[in-house]
Amino acid sequence: MKKMIVSAFAFSLLALTSCKKEAKTDGTTTATDSLTTVTQDSTAAPKTDSATSTLATASTDNIITKNEGKYPHDIKLFEDKSFADRVKKLAGAQYDEMLKNFNVESPIVSENGIYKVTGCKQHDCPGYSTSIFYDSKNDNLNVSIDKNGKVTDFAEKGKITVTDALKSK
Repeated sequence: MKKMIVSAFAFSLLALTSCKKEAKTDGTTTATDSLTTVTQDSTAAPKTDSATSTLATASTDNIITKNEGKYPHDIKLFEDKSFADRVKKLAGAQYDEMLKNFNVESPIVSENGIYKVTGCKQHDCPGYSTSIFYDSKNDNLNVSIDKNGKVTDFAEKGKITVTDALKSK
């Protein structure tokens, strides 16, 4: 019973703090001190690594799309090699810190083929949080890491347009 109350409190705290940021329609976040976007080079040679091709060949049937409503920990999201390799490639040097601080989680939610999952640092959700977006129609992955109001966005094939409704889920 105590564990359920603590979990409910943590989820409520996450919900309250994650709604604090409002996004403008031009894609920038208003509550940030700085915004950095990293996009992979579109002129680079075609990718043939197994991480990209696994999600690409089954864009409607991968760990994210198959598990809507479930929590990342329950489905061992970051133990899925194809998913973890893609996120690691995107986040680069920030991957280990992101993974270490992906403690308080939200379930996978979606809207119109765009999936979202979030996680933040236990006892410091506003201080360090990560949002991962997946566009199943375009097989595009975005990672957004917020460290004390300084947001860094990583995009595979460009920034995914996310509705306010999905942001608030």
